[in-house]
Amino acid sequence: MTKNKLNVFLICANILMGALLLSFSVKGFSDSRGLKIVGDIQTPSAVPDLHSTKATYRALIIGNDHYRDPEQLWKPLKRAVSDAKAIEDLLVQHYGFTDVQRVENASRSELLHALRDFSKRINEKDNVLIYYAGHGFLDQYNNKGYWVPVDANGTDHTTFVRNSTIRDELTDISSRALHTLLISDSCFSGTLLKTASRGLRVNSTAPDYLKAVDNKKSVQILTAGGVEYVDDDYRASGHSPFTYFLRSELENNPQSVLTASDLSRRVQVAVSNNVEQEPQMGVLQGAGDEMGEFLFIKVNLDVQGIPKDRVKVNVQINSDTPSTQALTVNDVVETTPADTNTSPPAQDKQKKEDIILPVQSF
Repeated sequence: MTKNKLNVFLICANILMGALLLSFSVKGFSDSRGLKIVGDIQTPSAVPDLHSTKATYRALIIGNDHYRDPEQLWKPLKRAVSDAKAIEDLLVQHYGFTDVQRVENASRSELLHALRDFSKRINEKDNVLIYYAGHGFLDQYNNKGYWVPVDANGTDHTTFVRNSTIRDELTDISSRALHTLLISDSCFSGTLLKTASRGLRVNSTAPDYLKAVDNKKSVQILTAGGVEYVDDDYRASGHSPFTYFLRSELENNPQSVLTASDLSRRVQVAVSNNVEQEPQMGVLQGAGDEMGEFLFIKVNLDVQGIPKDRVKVNVQINSDTPSTQALTVNDVVETTPADTNTSPPAQDKQKKEDIILPVQSF
């Protein structure tokens, strides 16, 4: 074979090989509809078979701004109500809470009635969360802490809500539920705690660990601070620093299941890195805590083939409206169409385009 013929042969062979490689490459791209990624890919873990995926998630959200103290010791706040609304929206839209009662600018009587009425709605195996944003007070003479309602009068302790009363109500609530979590965003809220924060858990996302703590009773408390003052507005964000970072961690959480202890550690680091404030986590002493965990389970409201703005959550805040059937986490998952490749019948088109999740609120 002459040199020229050899060159022609090599050129043709290279062209043929290139064509074959291109055809395999195109087939690979057409199968994946995108770039081929080589290596390990971390994907969100599936939710294990947990009790909490079948439980009803309930929340009592309290935000106090409009203080009307005649002695003007308790100045009106700017962000407590907006903090409460933001937490409510996040719990409903991201974590499948289906029974949510929000109380704004509560007097002492209204606050105590709200706690008592909330307790009556709780059933066995429910997961319940209580969130409070408002003024707090520490009596330095006897080291007793208080929540301060909007009708508080100066330093008259009889117009406050004592921590001992809050503990009694929380104990009653936790006796009816499997998992209870109190989140308090107020000054001196750390005085509610009787035990220190739990230690770091190893591999706290492992399915076996999550199943173990999900089956054990928990009565946990996360507070904005210990015995220090807390800020009302963080960098003009519209939220206190504690709720700002609490909301950020819940909203940007990449895990399918997040324990209350993991959440508290993230919030503790974020808050203490940015303000002179130290959030604390512990349990309610004497309430039957068995080292279980309150679990935040992300609810995927995305439906393939339907824009996000067409998937809606309907929340009604009306105490006069009769209670509707509660929607569990499983109900939300089952709302997603099983086969998105099949065109829906004409009569079901509107139903698929606008998915309304009937979330109960009061």
